Amino acid sequence: MTDGFVELGRVVRAHGVGGAFIIAAHTENPAALLEGAGLELWSPDGRERRPAGGLKGRLAEQGLIVKLPGLARREAAAALKGWRLVIPRRLLPPPPEDEIYQADLVGLKVFTLEGQALGRVTGLIEAGAGLLLAVTETTAGGRERLIPFQEQFFDEVDLPGGRLVLNPPPGLLDL
Repeated sequence: MTDGFVELGRVVRAHGVGGAFIIAAHTENPAALLEGAGLELWSPDGRERRPAGGLKGRLAEQGLIVKLPGLARREAAAALKGWRLVIPRRLLPPPPEDEIYQADLVGLKVFTLEGQALGRVTGLIEAGAGLLLAVTETTAGGRERLIPFQEQFFDEVDLPGGRLVLNPPPGLLDL
């Protein structure tokens, strides 16, 4: 989450010649992004922003194929590769009970069951098999670990307390 915004997806590439592009959505229902008010596209560094309301598109195997009003050329769509689709947090409904928004994981401290501090969640990576948490040690030049965010690996997700308690399988932390 950045400045009260939540990332809902990323532009992965241009599609066709008419200015369409593909978004890899971070939601269970990617098509819902077509109905979202308040959506914005942010450049990877966050310096450039453009409204993304009025997205038109369809769900496809490779992601959500969308068109943005005013974007009519492949070159313009290709220039959006890596841009993030975000929405103000205040526009999102509360998540259902026993669910969380992935963006809420960033910044949480990660501990083992034995209380060993592993670092903080500094990022999320959508992998083919699921979500990976980038956990970076808080020491200078801290090591980064990629930990699968799978229910069986976590004993506790404490958002109010700002912590995750990891119950890793043998060898996971040695990778």
